[in-house]
Amino acid sequence: MKQNQLYEVLKEFTLEDALLLETYDRQYKALKRLHRELKNNELFLKLVVVNALLSYQLPNKGEVYWENFGSFFAKNPSLEKFGEFLKKYNNRFLNSKLQRLQKVLKAIKKMEREELIRFCKNPKELLDYLSNLLNQEKTAKTLVFAVKMFIYACRIASGKNITAPFEIEIPLDVRLRKISDSLEFWRNLSIKTNIPPLHLDTLIWVTMGADKRFLENLPTGLKDKVKKLKEVLKELLL
Repeated sequence: MKQNQLYEVLKEFTLEDALLLETYDRQYKALKRLHRELKNNELFLKLVVVNALLSYQLPNKGEVYWENFGSFFAKNPSLEKFGEFLKKYNNRFLNSKLQRLQKVLKAIKKMEREELIRFCKNPKELLDYLSNLLNQEKTAKTLVFAVKMFIYACRIASGKNITAPFEIEIPLDVRLRKISDSLEFWRNLSIKTNIPPLHLDTLIWVTMGADKRFLENLPTGLKDKVKKLKEVLKELLL
C-alpha cells in the first residue's frame, strides 16, 4: 500500500528532477560555498567525506550542521581541525566520535588526488574502500550517506552531473524507517522509478523539510511535483 502511494507520486519525477532538486538542498548549498572559499578540490573532497562519516547523533538539524561545517572549515581549512570542530558542533558521544575520527582520518588522508578523481567517476569504489578500511557493512547508513555527500562534492568540484549507481543502498534513517525499514522496499521503488536509491533519498529528504519559502524558489514544474510528494509523505509519516 505504502509503496503504491509513494510510487504513484514518485513516478512523475525524472532523474534530472532529482539532480536539480539536489542543487536546492541546503546541504548542497553549504558545500558550494565552502568549495568557493577553499579553492582546493582535494581538501574539499576529503573534508566532505570525513564530516559525512561523523554525521550521526547530531545536536541539531542536518542542514544546520552542514552549514556550520562549511563556515568553520572556510575559516579553518585543514583536516587537523576536525577535533576542534567536533567539540564545538558535534559533541554528543564526543569520545566515541573522536576515536572514530582517528580511524577515518587515517583512511582519508592516504587518498591520492588520482584516487579521488577515480572515486568521483565510480562512487561504488569509494563505498568499497570505506567499507574495507572502516570494517563496516556496505549498507551501513553512515557509509552510504558519505558516498551521497561525496557525490554532491564531486558535482560541485567538477561542474558535472554525477549520478550514483543503483547498487548503492539508500541511507535508512529514522524517517525512512517509518515508511519501511526494508532495504528491499526502497530498492524496488528505485528500480520502478528508475531513480538510484541515493537520489531517491534526496527527493524524499529535501521534500520532507521543504517549507513555503523553499517551494517558492523552485521552478514551476518541479515545485508542483514536490508539493504532491510532500502531501503523500505527510500522510505516510503520521
